[in-house]
Amino acid sequence: MRERIRNLSNRAEFFLIISICFAYYICTSLIGLLLRIRTYEMTTGRLLRGITTELAILLLAGWILHVRGWRLSRLSKRFSWPGFLGGFPLFVGYMLLYWTVGIALVLFYPDASHLSGMRMVPRAPVALMVVFIVVNSVFEEVTVSGYVITALSEQGAALAITASTLLRLLYHLYQGPIASISILPLGLLFGAVYWRWRNLWPLGVAHTIVNLTVLALAAHQAGT
Repeated sequence: MRERIRNLSNRAEFFLIISICFAYYICTSLIGLLLRIRTYEMTTGRLLRGITTELAILLLAGWILHVRGWRLSRLSKRFSWPGFLGGFPLFVGYMLLYWTVGIALVLFYPDASHLSGMRMVPRAPVALMVVFIVVNSVFEEVTVSGYVITALSEQGAALAITASTLLRLLYHLYQGPIASISILPLGLLFGAVYWRWRNLWPLGVAHTIVNLTVLALAAHQAGT
């Protein structure tokens, strides 16, 4: 098994890792979109399954890449406080970009304000939801930013960042048409930042803050 993995071409490795990391989520996302599912209940069981699944995928993909000679240092710089704190201005930059794109879309397409998105309904303990958010943020940025952009880096920034952004959009399609407002700017911004600094810490922190903000809004709406 190890020998077969070592002998894979770079292209075969890429499609294998992409399939392991994203095939399940893209399929379930498309099903959710087609069935027009607009409510996601964050129950204890669902979150535990989500955490377990993402950790298992990371372990499997990580083992394959380790056999192939990849090391964490290839994906990201080591932890540093500047890198960690860089997630906060990145979050602010994303929110400014999000609202700019959102306002422009509504100006040119007024009906966009009526498009419904996924409604999150918190049902699990707060601590578990926070753990899920952190694991999910790490999972996404390590795979769709770290691996995809690094693996495609020889093809140039435009292709690597675009591929990363489109993958990110595909597994978020279940959120509905309005998701493009948030996913596309986030993917392009995060991809550009990662390409420039090759540091996952700012992305992970900013992504976590974004998800925590969404959770807080969902909790507020559920309370009202």
